[in-house]
Amino acid sequence: MGIKQLKKENDYLNMTLVEMLGKFDTSKTKKYTQFLVKMINKRREIFNNETKENYIRNLQNNHLDEVIPSSDFDNNMIRHYVCDSLFSHDAMERFVEFCKLMDKGLVDEKDISKYDSWDMLEMQLFEAKNKDMFKKSKKEISIIFEDENYLIFRPLSYMASCSYGYQTKWCTAMVNDASYFYSHSRGVLIYLIDKKENRKFAFHSPVKEFYDMDSHENLVFKTYNQEDKQIDTIQTGLPINIIKIILMEADTSLPTTLPNYKLFSEEEKIIFRKYNGYDTVTEELVDELPMPTQVEDFAPRLRVVPRLRRHAGSMIPFPTIVRREETTEEYLTKCIVDHINEDNDD
Repeated sequence: MGIKQLKKENDYLNMTLVEMLGKFDTSKTKKYTQFLVKMINKRREIFNNETKENYIRNLQNNHLDEVIPSSDFDNNMIRHYVCDSLFSHDAMERFVEFCKLMDKGLVDEKDISKYDSWDMLEMQLFEAKNKDMFKKSKKEISIIFEDENYLIFRPLSYMASCSYGYQTKWCTAMVNDASYFYSHSRGVLIYLIDKKENRKFAFHSPVKEFYDMDSHENLVFKTYNQEDKQIDTIQTGLPINIIKIILMEADTSLPTTLPNYKLFSEEEKIIFRKYNGYDTVTEELVDELPMPTQVEDFAPRLRVVPRLRRHAGSMIPFPTIVRREETTEEYLTKCIVDHINEDNDD
């Protein structure tokens, strides 16, 4: 769809700058608007004559400056309105880069009419910029269980988390912020894909040494839907045997249960260490470590120990050590029944 068609279908967007200025003019004929136009022309003349050299000298090498150089007053006016008022500078920077990659045929989804959110555009841009890394990431998971209906696994790299977390709002799958993935990887992070229903769920169980022992909230097993809303595990509607697999995998009281980062490749452990200030070799905290620098190569520069988001909500009682007189399935079933009874009593 071209500009002419867009103008025809969105007439309210055809307003000129003069018409916008006229909205402030209370006269019937809008005769006083000429003053505002005259003031803009003066600012334009001053800018182009006196400050243009400074703008050229300080010009940043980015995608926006390639298509709309900020050394020109008219361009600055456009950029200020579109980038600062309608959208954001970063969003438009990514949009221009997206357009370039689309023209080069590097974006998988080529039908622009199917794009209905910034998240979708950013994900396609992220994949296009990191195609080789995404192909590799398909192997960077630890499969816990898989059949014709479900795939349960641990993501073992940031790229894998973004790839398999596509079309969710999980903080651990944000394409512009890797900090949440690496902070959650200090515990047990599990993803589930419901193949038939096209649903996804994320589960997280923290490891005690990384959290405040006095805060119960920090030590709670949590379940999230695709919208990143914390829900009760039984609200997933998953079969009992599937829930049992997840809960047993996430049982950090068992000596055999390892946090995700210990399953990382050596390369991924180095990145994990930079984000968490934690030496995975000596198991000691490190005060000063270099942080990742290239957003395009991996993720933005962030503080050493990112703050974990907190959510409220009750969960299924977390099975720790199963009593010998009960089987695992009997214990799990009892947990769920007790949880339902508690809700009914409330």
